[in-house]
Amino acid sequence: MAELVDYGKNNERLVSKEEFMTLVNEIQNYDGLINELEGNADFIREKQKSSFTGTVADFLAKWKGTDDGFTRIFSYNDQKMTLNYKCLDPSLITKDILKNIYCTIAMSGTLTPTEMYKDLLGFENAEEKVFKSPFPVENRLNLIVPKTTTKFTERNDAQFKKIADEVSQITNAVPGNSLVLFPSYFIRDNVYRYLSEKLDKTVFLEIPDMSKKDKVEMLSKFKSYSKTGAVLLGNSSGNFSEGIDLLGDLLKCVIIVGLPLQQPDLETHESIKYYDLKFQKGWDYGYVFPAFNKVLQGAGRCIRSETDRGVIIFLDERYCWPNYIRCFPEDMELKISKDYLNDINNFFRP
Repeated sequence: MAELVDYGKNNERLVSKEEFMTLVNEIQNYDGLINELEGNADFIREKQKSSFTGTVADFLAKWKGTDDGFTRIFSYNDQKMTLNYKCLDPSLITKDILKNIYCTIAMSGTLTPTEMYKDLLGFENAEEKVFKSPFPVENRLNLIVPKTTTKFTERNDAQFKKIADEVSQITNAVPGNSLVLFPSYFIRDNVYRYLSEKLDKTVFLEIPDMSKKDKVEMLSKFKSYSKTGAVLLGNSSGNFSEGIDLLGDLLKCVIIVGLPLQQPDLETHESIKYYDLKFQKGWDYGYVFPAFNKVLQGAGRCIRSETDRGVIIFLDERYCWPNYIRCFPEDMELKISKDYLNDINNFFRP
């Protein structure tokens, strides 16, 4: 496999179907190898429920599939080599299914924008409906605080310290628990170096790849501080950015620090190219909108019922930029504020 490696920026490169199959054929007949692995897998399954050998055979068989709407990538990281055959276009699978269904209702709180999901899933003649939040507007305060940024060119100790100052002032002013979501653990940890001494509350640090048990335990401890207040520092792509409900007084504030826009890898570049050719919206569909979906998922942790009250802070100057502010749902009723402490105090005033 060493012949496949191109040690570029990300230690990854595109591989053609024929290139990989030719390399395998130099060692053993490709189809013969698949048959041999499938036979071994059947033998293994007689003794246990599953077989990784069967998974390898299935991958090799699928590798012979089409190139249209797919990408093939070889990568090398941390002495681990990975070969991927990934679908870029889910509509290749879902379109025919949808055609054979009389009626389909696809709904979610974060299907934004609906046009993208219509395109990517292959809906034809679909009616798009966007409904306003049923929760009282007076129960939420959505603020853009344009005083910092996690922009790649601005990532330095001075910026991390500035973010720590803003986060500490906000969470110290909130009468209860706060969830702070960062674009990466790297940024979170660098901000925390300055943040730990500024916070007046107990701090919880999300750990990458937490087990379900560890996640439940941390969440339970975090909830127990609802009266005195605690701060949970996590990742916008992590364990606490979606799939959790902290109703009532369990969560009073969510801060989304920065935009979770990662440096595009080869798969992202291929997605952008593909969506540009098919929809003329490569950058939006392949990069901006998926990242912004994480923003909205995280922000959605704050208000989970008609009686919940809370503050959602979008902490980055880029949220004011036209390319990103357009991504917010129309009913967010955002306010751009540099006098955020006064806004927060007024909101929570009895």
